[in-house]
Amino acid sequence: MTIAEQQEVVQESNLAQQIAEHVARILMSAMQPYPEFGTGGVPMEVAAKVYGKDVTYVREGIDAGWLPIGRCTKRNKNRSFYVSPKKLWEDTGFVWRGGQEQ
Repeated sequence: MTIAEQQEVVQESNLAQQIAEHVARILMSAMQPYPEFGTGGVPMEVAAKVYGKDVTYVREGIDAGWLPIGRCTKRNKNRSFYVSPKKLWEDTGFVWRGGQEQ
């Protein structure tokens, strides 16, 4: 097996693990109460930090629909974003408590 093939196997394994963890969080949320979240939405900067990306990554992902953790409202040329604490938790396991991170 070549190095490139080995790297592909590792990447596929990591992706499978991420998907399994995501599905497990969704199933757990259906069987037990949700964690207690802080009031309001998660600040964009916090969401970006959770993903280890910059704010633009999160904004574009929400706007394009491939990052289903919130919504984008467009008025004229302006965009407003909301990041749902529950959806962020389901996707990453991060619990937003409002003003303090866990």
